[in-house]
Amino acid sequence: MKVVNYRNTPYLRLIIPFCAGLFLGDQFPGVTLGYEISLALAGFLLLFLAAGLRYEYAARWLFGGLLQCTLIAAGYYYLQHNDERNAPHHFSHHLPEGQKTVLTGIVYDAPVQGNKLKVLLRTETYFPDSGGVAQPVSGNLLLYINTDSSFAPLKYGDQLAIQARVHPVDASLNPHSFDYRNYLHHQNIHYSAYLSPTEVKVLSREHGTWIWAQAFTYRDRLLGLLQNYFTTQDEYAVASALLVGYKEDLSDEIRQAYADTGSMHALAVSGTHVGLLYMGLLFLLQRLPLYGRKGRIFETLLALLAIWAFTFLTGATASVLRASVMFSFFLVGKMVFRQANIWNVLSASAFGLLLYNPHFLFDAGFQLSYAAVAGMAFFYPMMYKVSPVFRYKWLNEGWSVLLIGITAQIGTLPLSLYYFHQFPCYFWLAGWVVVLGGAVFLWAGAMLIVLDWAFPLLAQWLGIALSWMLFLMNKIIFLIQSIPGSVVSGIWLSAGGVVLLYLVIASIGAGAALRQKNGVFAAVVGLLILLSANAFRGVEQVDQFQLCSYYVNKGSLLDIFDGRNRLTLRENVSPKQETFAAQGHRWACGVTHQVQEANVPFGRDTTVGSITLKGNLIQAGPYRIAIVDKGLLPTRDTALHFPVDIILLKNSAPVSLRECLRVFPARAIVADGSNARKQVYKWEREAKDLNIELRRVLVVE
Repeated sequence: MKVVNYRNTPYLRLIIPFCAGLFLGDQFPGVTLGYEISLALAGFLLLFLAAGLRYEYAARWLFGGLLQCTLIAAGYYYLQHNDERNAPHHFSHHLPEGQKTVLTGIVYDAPVQGNKLKVLLRTETYFPDSGGVAQPVSGNLLLYINTDSSFAPLKYGDQLAIQARVHPVDASLNPHSFDYRNYLHHQNIHYSAYLSPTEVKVLSREHGTWIWAQAFTYRDRLLGLLQNYFTTQDEYAVASALLVGYKEDLSDEIRQAYADTGSMHALAVSGTHVGLLYMGLLFLLQRLPLYGRKGRIFETLLALLAIWAFTFLTGATASVLRASVMFSFFLVGKMVFRQANIWNVLSASAFGLLLYNPHFLFDAGFQLSYAAVAGMAFFYPMMYKVSPVFRYKWLNEGWSVLLIGITAQIGTLPLSLYYFHQFPCYFWLAGWVVVLGGAVFLWAGAMLIVLDWAFPLLAQWLGIALSWMLFLMNKIIFLIQSIPGSVVSGIWLSAGGVVLLYLVIASIGAGAALRQKNGVFAAVVGLLILLSANAFRGVEQVDQFQLCSYYVNKGSLLDIFDGRNRLTLRENVSPKQETFAAQGHRWACGVTHQVQEANVPFGRDTTVGSITLKGNLIQAGPYRIAIVDKGLLPTRDTALHFPVDIILLKNSAPVSLRECLRVFPARAIVADGSNARKQVYKWEREAKDLNIELRRVLVVE
């Protein structure tokens, strides 16, 4: 028995080297490969001609090897070519340093309203300050607009003129935190600007693509319809996420509950929703008198039309777009070949999406979607074959739902641990709730839309029933979340650990499919390597002593790690801000709890464990920190030349770096997030004159 028949999966053989080239292009950008690519393609063509002359079969590896190298080089080149910054007319080539820039462009996605209005602009024209001729430019720009009641709403396709200071997107300052710059990089966005309402002008409207404009229009109409029938916030938020894929209105509590129970995928229109839609369509189509080849073609076209209509009605988000492409390849393959090879379908759909946008490869949603489907395709048939058969059909269906959830979790386990650092222990229990509840809501939601148009009174009753259903579903999810041990958090897995864990899973699957002990032996060896690496890392963490000053906007946050214990000093920091800034680094250091915690003003004399705070000094193990704050300034009465390791500048203290260093000779100077930008810029200029480095975040081990 073969696990995968490579002869029947040509796209699998193509996509692996192509993805390798994309990965190399992301990790090692800027290498010129034009000559090498041309040479490889020329060699490929020569061998192709040789193949036509029936070259020796024993030398077939030459053709295959050169083809693989060509695909790797093509992947590298394609990713570099797709990077907007490499375009000769990118607007960044015209940005005046420290001055405002006038640009025009088209809004190419639906604006999102939060604390600020977030708008994605595709630039078209640059206007020089000198009043010269407007120049055509290209490139994407992320706008944050402080809106007010007088600001006219913006829509997809609006043509805007802006005047603002454009800056490169800031890198993530805090260690092991979410890298927003890298996230935007893989959406081909590298610059941003903050604007007031007076710096934005709408020149004209309706410049977008008609089909996308219609998609966003119908999505907004659906959201308005759902608001009419689901009057409570949580139920409306979940309804809009389940039916439309719109997650902006979800509360933090709802997000956390669904994440802790492994059900967050249900709140994004994805493969599950498209699959449920297809099942409903299949149920209806099987009742139509469709026979023969023409019937099969009509059935496929009808299913494709319904799936893509649903895709655009939900705004064609990335997750539903992936699922629709995957199902489209499957349906076409089934129509042509009767029984489509799932691995070829997966590979072909992924290959098509990567040709459309190579940056999809680095999107967590893309990776998790394909990993889940691969896990189901490989493990589900084996597990279902050895599973018990129940007497009642509904029990077998429920058991199938459970197996699907387990196999999808197997496929996504390494990536989930890598991205989210937690494992939901009761995902199998929540899976029944969200899959069955999501199926009912999806089909009933479609009925609600029809009834709202034809029979409003019946729609009212159905809306009440669905609202109660969502209320109960949310309550059950919260109940599962509250079960002791519902989630294991703080798991830290490196990128190398992800690869090793996937090799372990693949070895177990191959050993089970081929009924060979070698697969189990390889899996045991891989697990031993993974556990040994984790044990060595744990031994290092037991003896660690580390200081970490995080960047938190308008606040101060300092962690002191002593082994696996942590002591935290904070000021003007909310729990949400603290989690976002520090959680990842704490988990990376193996610290999931604190034995002691200090939450006192930095100027109060306090002793907590081995940490001593006295005046504007902190003694923590071998490190000495001087705090310079508005109320803790170095004065002439301060003992001169009191050496410290770190000077921490807080709350825009009116002091110069030269004066600080005269009183506290230090190895490092940190200006945390509590300082105003204007004061930090002043210190940065002074630091440049003094030839020293001023940091916003500091980690000292």
